[in-house]
Amino acid sequence: MDPATKSPDQEAPTGLVVERRTHALSQLFKLSLVAIGVSCVSIIVGILVLVYSQRAGFPIVTGAPVWSGAAVLLTGILGVLASKSDVNYGSVPPPKARCLLMAHYIVSISCLSVCGICFGYSLAGLSVCREGDLQCGVNHYQEEILNIIALCVAVLMFVTAIAGSVFFCVYRRLFGLYNLRELLYQAKIADLEGRVRSLETSNNPEQQRFGGQYGGQYSYNSFSTPTAPPPAYSK
Repeated sequence: MDPATKSPDQEAPTGLVVERRTHALSQLFKLSLVAIGVSCVSIIVGILVLVYSQRAGFPIVTGAPVWSGAAVLLTGILGVLASKSDVNYGSVPPPKARCLLMAHYIVSISCLSVCGICFGYSLAGLSVCREGDLQCGVNHYQEEILNIIALCVAVLMFVTAIAGSVFFCVYRRLFGLYNLRELLYQAKIADLEGRVRSLETSNNPEQQRFGGQYGGQYSYNSFSTPTAPPPAYSK
């Protein structure tokens, strides 16, 4: 295939683009590791809350730190997988990289509400245990400490979910994650650029001299004055 007519996804990216993508994915990898660590702590704390919830009621037995931690854990796993994506592509990312980055963004947005619910349940559980309510069960002191830890972990998970959402908004154009209208515009621009490059490579100086640029069979020089005299007239 002619390099001038390559599609946008077949064009090799510049060194600066590859460097920026590599740096962005390294940041995503670090963020995902933090999310995995925080989510594991949340799951462990949630399990301990349920273990000590003897004769407890709502909201102690909701297990909010467990399922909110599982959601953030999924976000971290998707982020780690997305950080291993190939960066040597044109303006259109490979389907696998696109799906992983989009899935990480969608789950990060969902975790905002999930972590908010976990924060609310943990705060309510802490309030119930401090008041000595029967809903806290028999292990008031343990439940109070665990709900304080769950409250802090929920805040950290909320921050990681915000960071994951901001990552997509900041770097989506760098990775070629456009919407449908932007994809159409990019395709039209790439097509026009390919046509211009093909015209530039085909219109060399020799073709311009002999009229090859206009596709004509004869040029101006074809109708110039002959250099030799005409033959003599004879009857």
